[in-house]
Amino acid sequence: MAAEQLRTRRQTRAAVLDRLLATGGLFRPQLAADCDLTEASISRILADLKEEGLVEESRRPAPYPGGPSQIVTLRQDQWVAGFTLGNGRLAFGAATLGQEIAYLERLALPDITDRHAITAGFGQAIAALEAWCAARRVVPLRIGVSIPGLREPPEAENPIAALDAAWLSGRLHDAFPATPHSLVNAVAARAAAHLFGPGSAPVGTRHLFIHLGRGIGGAWVEPVTATAPIRAIEFGHLVVQPDGPACRCGHRGCLEAFASAGAVGRIFGISEAEMIAADGDWPALARMTARRRAQLAEALHRIGLAIGNVLNIMPVSLIALSGWPSALPEDAREAIRHGIAGSLFGGAASRLPLRFLPSTSGSDPRAALAWATHELVRDGGLAPRRDGARRVAGQ
Repeated sequence: MAAEQLRTRRQTRAAVLDRLLATGGLFRPQLAADCDLTEASISRILADLKEEGLVEESRRPAPYPGGPSQIVTLRQDQWVAGFTLGNGRLAFGAATLGQEIAYLERLALPDITDRHAITAGFGQAIAALEAWCAARRVVPLRIGVSIPGLREPPEAENPIAALDAAWLSGRLHDAFPATPHSLVNAVAARAAAHLFGPGSAPVGTRHLFIHLGRGIGGAWVEPVTATAPIRAIEFGHLVVQPDGPACRCGHRGCLEAFASAGAVGRIFGISEAEMIAADGDWPALARMTARRRAQLAEALHRIGLAIGNVLNIMPVSLIALSGWPSALPEDAREAIRHGIAGSLFGGAASRLPLRFLPSTSGSDPRAALAWATHELVRDGGLAPRRDGARRVAGQ
């Protein structure tokens, strides 16, 4: 039985949209090959997607004599919208399906533990986006909301942001009744931004994604055709030293207490705010000494040790890290591999591909926009499988 017969219509459409998003456009034969589809199947799927306004074909020079001259691309007059809460700001805006941002605003929210302030901020941001869309007669296909600390069920206590998720979902539904929206844990949104989208390679088998910033988050990443391609995990609160320093979660010795941006900043006498603001340029603020180099290596080793122990339970084909370690030279980052090898069964895991991704500050809505696009793609451009107007995702 052909691979295409083993997939649902939704999954097959998701595979097609994923490759178009990643590549910016493909000729039909290459698109069919990438998605393991026959010529008849790709023609049928593209006819549906064109009729629904999600893709278009235009003439381009043939890649070789006698080759195809019609290239398939995502429609650039279709929109997604997003809200990213993090690093003292609420950033929001709208982008095309190709992730080109056409509208961007930021609101200062320095204290996200203040429920009144965060509610007022989201109310103002939703009204502004609603006005922008109305003025241009834009109806977003999806809206994503990236929230640090979000858990399931939605009413579960958020240890980071004092946000009433049910209120926010209701407000979005009132403002954009025709648009499915999704509230998601911030690390899942970051994973979508890095591993799905323009320039990404196909995710064929399970990956582990980890972001190290103000907090530390992790996510399992599966192929876009999976039922749940991205699932957040509480990676930062793995206890790596039972009698270690206190963590904001209430326990002691969590990985986050040793290896968050703030913890690394303390090694060098740099405030957490300065570390976050400097983003990928933070090493320029750090004066290295032998003692500090050893402390940094220890933090990196702990990261690797935590990764290795997680992989004892759930094997993956690739480990992707974003955040402050990405700015370090390759020889310094080897401490992570040594830590992976030091876990119980980590010797094999230490040979896995380890990809360091560019750091992202979280001060723009790209993660939320990427999540909105990811949700559209993984649904194959069809209506969400669950109640899309009130979906909370990420766990």
